[in-house]
Amino acid sequence: MLYVITKSVWGGAGKYVYDLATNLPQTKFRPMVAAGGKGELAQKLIDAGIPYFEIKNFQRDVSILKDILAYFEIFFLLLKIRPDIIHVNSSKAGGIVGVAAMDYRFLTLNFKLKIIFTAHGWAFHESLPWRQLFLRKFFTKITCFYYSKIICVSEYDRLSAIKNRVAPAKKLITIHNGIKMEDYQFSPKEEARNKFFEMCKISHMQNFTQKCDVIGTIGEFTKNKGQEYLIEAAQKLKIKNLKFKILIVGWGEEISNLKSQISNLNLENDVFLINNLSPASPYLKAFDIFVLPSLKEGLPYTLLEAGLAGLPVVATKTGGIPEIISHDEGFLAEPADADDLAEKIEEIIDNPEKGKLLATNLWHKIVGEFSLEKMLNATLAAYE
Repeated sequence: MLYVITKSVWGGAGKYVYDLATNLPQTKFRPMVAAGGKGELAQKLIDAGIPYFEIKNFQRDVSILKDILAYFEIFFLLLKIRPDIIHVNSSKAGGIVGVAAMDYRFLTLNFKLKIIFTAHGWAFHESLPWRQLFLRKFFTKITCFYYSKIICVSEYDRLSAIKNRVAPAKKLITIHNGIKMEDYQFSPKEEARNKFFEMCKISHMQNFTQKCDVIGTIGEFTKNKGQEYLIEAAQKLKIKNLKFKILIVGWGEEISNLKSQISNLNLENDVFLINNLSPASPYLKAFDIFVLPSLKEGLPYTLLEAGLAGLPVVATKTGGIPEIISHDEGFLAEPADADDLAEKIEEIIDNPEKGKLLATNLWHKIVGEFSLEKMLNATLAAYE
């Protein structure tokens, strides 16, 4: 069983690969993983005893030379380990591995080889000029051609694939991400806040939190995560003299732009960036409110984790988020709308009892509908 993913970072797709690889029935499967680099995902897999293969030329950006070299790395790896099932994640890996797997199948006459792809949110859902969207849809269609089964992590993605004709309906199946409840040990609120304040170099916790709501989010510092709109919302909340602090926890290339935005809006005492805290989920209880301001999502693990931590949630109506949160489990704001985001946050600040009720409802939904066991069983059925 070979899992392939473009980068060995510990993001949503990386966690998905790790959870599947480490929880497969050992009597039926021998899991292996191939990815670019030797990041945190690679280290976790090695620690768990999962064979890991580095694809040195894998990268997210388009590079014809490196993509060709990555193809040959994958092709010779397939000849070496001769997998029965290949399960690919992320768009870049999807295209390269799809070609390599088909060539390997015909060279070895292994027509029983199963090739499966999981779409963690389609690349053509991003807000881009029409020419770029056209090209993304075109290459997505080519990628999907190589796979016999395509797992969508949300029903939204499955229906979008059918609507945009990137794959026939018979290839597509929805399997929601799931989490293993017993894997999570959340630090107490005060301990978690101390951890964040230490990283922010804030020495007086009492002054920081007294009569003040701590609002938090966790996610990669990228345009798709929409942190810039949370920062804009902070300015609007400040004008209304609400008492709050916002902690934005993450990693990535947009950190400089976010710092500049915070400075330009004079929010240095209100909004704090926390860089490269991994894992961050154990410290979720530091927050009074969790916000996910994403512009594009598949089905975000961080939202499942926030719900399991018992936090009231404000998120955006994008991707599979409404499949986790309805009006009974949290507030949904329009994507890229700082006014709507601020309004929903303010409603929880002004109605803490309602926030608690929504958080309780969300916790029950996560426990009942988004378990790792449920995800694993559905995925095993897709393999078979």
